[in-house]
Amino acid sequence: MKNLRISWKMALPLMAILLSSVFTSCSDDEKKLSDLTGFLNFGFADEALENYEFTIGSDNVITNQIALPYGFDASALTPVFSAAPLAQVNIDGIPQVSGSISMDFTNDVVFTVVAENGDNTISYTVRVNVANELSAWTNLSPNAGFPLYTQMTAFELDGKYFVVGGLKGAAVYGDHEAGIYSSTDGVAFTEVSSTIFQDYGIAVGSATVKHGDKQLLLGGLSYSDYFGGGTGDGNGVNKVWTSTDGATWEKITTTQTDYEGWGAAPEVNSFSIRTEPTVANMNGDLYVVGGFSVAYGAPQGAIADAWKSTDGGATWTNLEADFGADFVARAKSQLVVYNDELYLIGGRTGYPNQYFNDVYKSADGINWTKLAVEKPFDACAGHICYVYNDRFYLIGGNVATGEMDESTEIAVPSNATWVSEDAGLNWTKVTEGALPEGFAGRAGHAFVKDGNVVHIFGGKGAEADGTAKILTDSWKGTLN
Repeated sequence: MKNLRISWKMALPLMAILLSSVFTSCSDDEKKLSDLTGFLNFGFADEALENYEFTIGSDNVITNQIALPYGFDASALTPVFSAAPLAQVNIDGIPQVSGSISMDFTNDVVFTVVAENGDNTISYTVRVNVANELSAWTNLSPNAGFPLYTQMTAFELDGKYFVVGGLKGAAVYGDHEAGIYSSTDGVAFTEVSSTIFQDYGIAVGSATVKHGDKQLLLGGLSYSDYFGGGTGDGNGVNKVWTSTDGATWEKITTTQTDYEGWGAAPEVNSFSIRTEPTVANMNGDLYVVGGFSVAYGAPQGAIADAWKSTDGGATWTNLEADFGADFVARAKSQLVVYNDELYLIGGRTGYPNQYFNDVYKSADGINWTKLAVEKPFDACAGHICYVYNDRFYLIGGNVATGEMDESTEIAVPSNATWVSEDAGLNWTKVTEGALPEGFAGRAGHAFVKDGNVVHIFGGKGAEADGTAKILTDSWKGTLN
């Protein structure tokens, strides 16, 4: 518990009252009753509030400046306090004893501190500040300065935000791009490198994960018509790169030396070649699930497997995962960790596209259980997911419309926010705390979550006529 702190502005008048009382009592033996009043400190005994500080304002409102989480139950809290010597603390004329009972602080509660003489009183309004929105979002910039990347990922490292992405240009000699941009504030990005493929072999469609003080990039592909710039024929990769500053990268997997096949030599003791997998760090072990296989520099069928690394991504083991009979291979899904379990959320197949709104979980990456989801989110792929305050969040993605174009499902970019408060069993499409209308529907957007702050960068949306629109905006959300 953090108690009310009395500032000097409060303490000096209180000292004046004390001195006045002393002099008065010395000069007038008949005045025996104290005129001291006011709280000396105020807080709550409840463990849930131990890290929240309650302070008093000039208007005698006692409150916590940092709001309690959205949905916090303030209906049974136990106040603890001390008042001026011999003063009585009342609520509606009923005497109160510190720490004796719990009471409802859903609404303001007025405490009155009455001096012993019955004349001097101070009333305090105690207001337990609970966030009234699930999250609050701000558009940092409509154009944050990174290129029109159609595939991108993001991470935070050493106090900076980084986006890594690529853009496929016109056929054969088109202006393909693959680069890294950084920003100190998420508002304006500047180029770190536009030659990451040439310099390192870093491909687009890679996944990113943090391990210790290092950032990792895994997998991806180069485009098959990448003839310009010395990139050679396109191919998929199963490489892993690591960096401590986001600018210089080191490949930590080992390349096969006796390879005689098409394209670049693969890595040994790594996961199989893939692009757009999903990856997570659970207790220091890394897990890669799904993605698209790659042939001739283009994504092909979706993959149904799981790989694990116990050495920071240098070597990988195929877990021979059992997803169950109903599982369908997928990519563009999301893998999150909650209570020492992996959760695989949504995704889609390769062409013809089929979108999913299911959730699978596993404690070891080997044995997976399909959750009996009662209220699902809309089937989607290319969305983002994260966990905060025991809630699962899902934002955006290409959402299946229920219509078909021959054999493939039609999907449109979404700006919806879905929340689950029971570890993925039930999902609610929220309005309060959702992203504002100015947040265009999108898929493939990159995000960074740091504590209760989330940044979203770019993505692929659509114009009013349905044609593709590449987004370069930046958004910041504060979770409550």
